[in-house]
Amino acid sequence: MLDVESLVYSRIKHKFPNSVKSEYPDLNFTTNSRAVTDPKFPCVYIHLATSSEVGRDLENSDINGGNYVFQIEVYDNQSQNRAKTVIDEVVKIMKTMRFNITEIPNFDNTADTYRSIARFQRIIGSGDIL
Repeated sequence: MLDVESLVYSRIKHKFPNSVKSEYPDLNFTTNSRAVTDPKFPCVYIHLATSSEVGRDLENSDINGGNYVFQIEVYDNQSQNRAKTVIDEVVKIMKTMRFNITEIPNFDNTADTYRSIARFQRIIGSGDIL
């Protein structure tokens, strides 16, 4: 099977509208759960969550498909509205790849960080194109 996390990460990063990118010049996309450099906001964290194999055949020698689940979190240090603007664009991009939204974006804010979380799911068969 292909590296689905890298593919989804690349699609989100490259399909993200330039108008939003120019509005937020420090917009950051990552698959790392820990910052390796100074944090930049807004930050889009793309995480392949626990997924499972589907479409098994009698031989069971290949992976014919997978039920892939992504959790995408947007962090911002200025406002909930900025996080909402970014997560709304992420939702649009995930829908172009035919993902279902299993958890509508919600907010889990702390004293100094605004965080929006959404979960997406899709079955991807061997040879499918996102």
